[in-house]
Amino acid sequence: MLRVQRAIRSRDHPVFRRLGIVPVAIAESESIDYVYFQREHVAQVNALLCRTFWPGIDMSEALMYPEFSIVALHRRTVVGCAFLTPDAYLTYIAVSAGWEGVGIAKFMIYHLTQTVPTKDVTLHVSATNLAMLLYQKFGFKPERFAVDFYKSYLPESSRVCPNAFFMRLRRY
Repeated sequence: MLRVQRAIRSRDHPVFRRLGIVPVAIAESESIDYVYFQREHVAQVNALLCRTFWPGIDMSEALMYPEFSIVALHRRTVVGCAFLTPDAYLTYIAVSAGWEGVGIAKFMIYHLTQTVPTKDVTLHVSATNLAMLLYQKFGFKPERFAVDFYKSYLPESSRVCPNAFFMRLRRY
C-alpha cells in the first residue's frame, strides 16, 4: 500500500502519466513513527476514532495514562492509534483509511500487549469486524457473544453490526 501512496504523491501513478503530469522526486522510504499519546494528538485521534467507530469519542482522559497508548504518525499526521486501560482492556484500535495492511495495527497490538506482560488482555470486537482474525493471530480467544453490545453507541440509522465477541489473551 505504501508503494501506491508513494506513486500517487510523487505523481508517478499511471493515471497521472496518462494526463501528462510530470513526476516529482520523493524519498524512497516512508517512515511511520510510534509515540505515546500526547496533547497535540487529541484532535486527530478523536477525529480518527469518530470516523472509525461512532460520533462523540473523546480520548482526553487517556492523557493520564500515556504508557497505555500508542499513536502511529506519518510525518505529523495520525494514521493509527490504540488504547489500553490500566486493567488491560483494549478500548480502541484504529488505522486511517489507505493505511490498512502495512502492519500498523499489528505493531500497536504487539506494543500494548507487551506493556502488561502479566495480565490477561481483553477486548470486544464487532461480530462482523475482520480485525477478529488479527486478534486471533495474537492468541486472543473469543469467550462469549454479546448481543447489542454496541447498540447504545451507534446512531439509530447505523448499519454496523451492534453485536460483539468478548475476547481474551490469556497470559497463564
